[in-house]
Amino acid sequence: MPEHRRKGRSRELINRATGEVHELWEPDEEEKRRSNYQLGGRHGQFSFARILDMLAKDSGITGDDFRVFWYCAIMTYDKGGATASEAAKYLGLSPQAARRMAKKLCENRIFLVEEVIGRTKRYKASPHIVSSLSGAEQAALAAAYHLPTMPGRSGAASKGRQNATSKPVPGARRSAGADQRAVPPQAEPADDVRDSGRPRARRRANGG
Repeated sequence: MPEHRRKGRSRELINRATGEVHELWEPDEEEKRRSNYQLGGRHGQFSFARILDMLAKDSGITGDDFRVFWYCAIMTYDKGGATASEAAKYLGLSPQAARRMAKKLCENRIFLVEEVIGRTKRYKASPHIVSSLSGAEQAALAAAYHLPTMPGRSGAASKGRQNATSKPVPGARRSAGADQRAVPPQAEPADDVRDSGRPRARRRANGG
């Protein structure tokens, strides 16, 4: 078997307190630049639990809803979001159908309204579901927004609910057209991660 050799150089560091010698490996510049991921372009993170919630048969999310979601989610990190018309053109849907789907996703805080220009809304995905930020940045941004809900389950959001908290969080932008009647965002307990659409009391009764 040929021996696998690392490219680069090593140097020794001495712990003056103990006298121990530690090797510090420094890869060469080519190895530093090479990504460990083979994903073919920019990539980010997503919540397995929330995506599975959206895929569940009782979620109320259709296949085309899911396609519109992922298009706008990717555009969130390419250019800050996308309009329903842009999604419709890319996905081969009618503009009316795409607007209806985006509205449903927004009512359940799966989408947030990033910008409003006249009658046109630019949507972005909830930071509770997808992100390409660092952990600290994602946590700060997610703290500004309510948890998403599933339209097909009890406890789903009603029309006119506010997407963002009235108290600004550094690095987070408020959704446009927010309604002041909504309560501030809740903290995210562990059981909400497992199933964000089921009422908490019923989750606990079922052992969740």
